Amino acid sequence: MINFSRLLKVRETARDVKKHHNKRADEVPKHLIRYANVKTPMVAWNITRKCNFSCDICHLDSALEAESDELTMQEALAFIDQMALIKVPMISVYGGEPLTRDDFFKLAGHAHNKGLRVILSSNAALITEGIAREIAESGISYVGIDMDGFSQIGGNMDVIAGLEKASPVMEYLRNAGVGCGVRITIGDFNLSRMPSIIKAIENAGLKRFAVCQHFGERDWKTVKEERRKIIDSLIDYAMENPEMEVVTEQLYDDGVYLMKRVAENEPELAAEIKKLLTRQGGCPAGDRIVNVDYRGGVHLCPYWKGRTIGNIRENKLSDICFDKGNEVLTKLRDKTHYLKGRCGRCLYKDLCRGCGSRADEICGDSFAADPACYLTEDEITAAVPIAGNK
Repeated sequence: MINFSRLLKVRETARDVKKHHNKRADEVPKHLIRYANVKTPMVAWNITRKCNFSCDICHLDSALEAESDELTMQEALAFIDQMALIKVPMISVYGGEPLTRDDFFKLAGHAHNKGLRVILSSNAALITEGIAREIAESGISYVGIDMDGFSQIGGNMDVIAGLEKASPVMEYLRNAGVGCGVRITIGDFNLSRMPSIIKAIENAGLKRFAVCQHFGERDWKTVKEERRKIIDSLIDYAMENPEMEVVTEQLYDDGVYLMKRVAENEPELAAEIKKLLTRQGGCPAGDRIVNVDYRGGVHLCPYWKGRTIGNIRENKLSDICFDKGNEVLTKLRDKTHYLKGRCGRCLYKDLCRGCGSRADEICGDSFAADPACYLTEDEITAAVPIAGNK
C-alpha cells in the first residue's frame, strides 16, 4: 500500500517512525509497521473461501461455500500459536468473508490473548450491532470494509449506493469503539463518478479510504493514462484534505509519482518523502508480507496465488519464511539486483521494486518489468531535483 496522506505529512510521520524504530512489533502503531525495523513479515490470512456474496468483481477468488479441506479450528489455533512465537507484527484477516466461519471469534480472541494484533477485512453485511460488540471484545480495533459486495447488489458497481447500505454498520462499529475505513474499486466503469464517490465517503463520516483499480481484461499498457488520471485525482484530494487518509493498493509506482509531483514545488519535502519511501522499501511480497490461504498454503503476497512457498500443515511458518535455501525468497529480499527491463534501469527501483505477481502472471518472469507501471521512460531515468539524488 502507498499511503499518500502519511507521505504528505512526511515530517510528522518520520518523527513517529524514529520514535518507534527499535521497539518490538507489538509496540509499533499499526500505521507505522511498514516503516518499522521489524524482521518478521506481516501475515494476510484468508481463513475461508466462503463468502455471502457472489460478485462479478472479486479480488479473492471467493465462493458461496467453504472448501472441504479448509484449516480446522485446531489447525487455525495452532497456526496462531506459531505466529505468536515469531511475533508477527500484524495479521490481516480476509476471506471469502471471515465472519462466515463459526469459530471466527474464538480464533480472533485467541490471537488477541497471545498478544497478536488483528485487523479484519469484511464486506460488513453480517455485522449487526451485536457482532460489532463481539468484534471489539475479541480485541480487533479496526475493520476495513470492502465495498465491492454492497456496491454490486443489483448488478452494477455503485459505490455510492454501497456506502449508503453500509452506513448502519459503520455506526455499529463506531459505537463499539472499533475503527473502520473502506476499500473501494475504481475502474473505467465508475472513473467519471470518482469525485461523487469521495464526497459520499466524506458524508459517511469516514477518515480513511483505500483504492483498488480494476480494468477487467484490458491490457495494463492500454490503461496507463486512465491510471494516471485516478492517481492525480487522489493526490490532489490528499493535498487539499489532510484530515482524510488516502491509500492506494498494489501499485508502488504511486509513491514515486507522488514524490515527483511534490518535487515540482517543494523539493525539500520531496527529499524527505524519498527517505520514507526508501524505508518502506517498495513491494513487500515475500519479504515483509506473506499470505496464508484457507488450506494453509503460504504465498508471497495475497495477489500471488500462483507461487506457493510452503504449507503450515507441513512446516512451521518460521521455517518457511526464513528458509535461506529458498532461492525465490533470497532474491526477493535483494530484488533490485535482479529486476529487468524498465524496472531494472529505473532510478527509483529501490522505492518501488515493481510487482512480481503481475510480472510473473503476464510475462512469466517474477523479475520482469512491471506491466502496470505508468511512469514514462523520462520519469524513470531522469533524477528529480531533490536532495538525495546527488
